Amino acid sequence: MTEDSNEKKEKLQFEGIIRGNKVLVNSEEAIEEFYEGSYIGTLEQNSNAQRVLLLDPLEVLLLSERRRIILRKNNKKTEEGLEFEELISYFSQYDDNVWQKYIIYMDLRKRGYIVRKGYGEGVDFLVYPRGANFQDDTARYLIFPVFEGTPVELRDLDKMSRVAMSSRKDLIIATVDRLSKPIYYSVNKFQIMNKEEQK
Repeated sequence: MTEDSNEKKEKLQFEGIIRGNKVLVNSEEAIEEFYEGSYIGTLEQNSNAQRVLLLDPLEVLLLSERRRIILRKNNKKTEEGLEFEELISYFSQYDDNVWQKYIIYMDLRKRGYIVRKGYGEGVDFLVYPRGANFQDDTARYLIFPVFEGTPVELRDLDKMSRVAMSSRKDLIIATVDRLSKPIYYSVNKFQIMNKEEQK
């Protein structure tokens, strides 16, 4: 293998622009590699009708940990790139559980699943089988994260179960233990019956 081919294999870093709790990347090469190659980010168009890649905090953290993205304080070129820990601290102002969610997100990615943003209201992630195409295929799992110290209402669990059943997806409750390891529980069917229904 020649020196030239070794240099080509070296991974590029792309500059990102912080916009609140999102990051914008204006690079066709990044779009090709992250979105089209790894299903990371969401495609949008800027005011010049050019494609841009919008990344949510968990995607930013993943790319930062892999040293694939550079973000600078106040988006100033003169500033040093923000470290991974600084980004966790920054995104924590928008979501107290960003670190625990990242542990789950990163673990699912490492296992080879395609992970996309969920519906909200408790369903944080849509997970597609390995080898799927999220644009054409449907998600197989709904991931409902539960964190230590945060109580879960039974009616919320019932609602999530109904959403999963109606959309023909498996509901998975994900949590993170004290050693920062993710744990997953499959929920086949959960239903609260009130007294009137029992008669």
